[in-house]
Amino acid sequence: MEIFIEAIKEPLRLLVLAIIPFAVAWFAALPYQWAVLATVILKFIDKYLHEVAKEVPAKKQKEGLFGLRGLTGF
Repeated sequence: MEIFIEAIKEPLRLLVLAIIPFAVAWFAALPYQWAVLATVILKFIDKYLHEVAKEVPAKKQKEGLFGLRGLTGF
């Protein structure tokens, strides 16, 4: 069951990060191309913060931007 949960986290992270740019594009009547680019940038930032958290000691993870767990937090 734990393997399934770990496997489902990545698509869920992408979904969470994609909702915001596409919602802005929908309500502001902007082209969707910028939303795709914004999603890619947000995914990069999330993954970078997630990888940094692996290298930081657990007691320091609560400090800083989003607790260094990534933008999504899971």
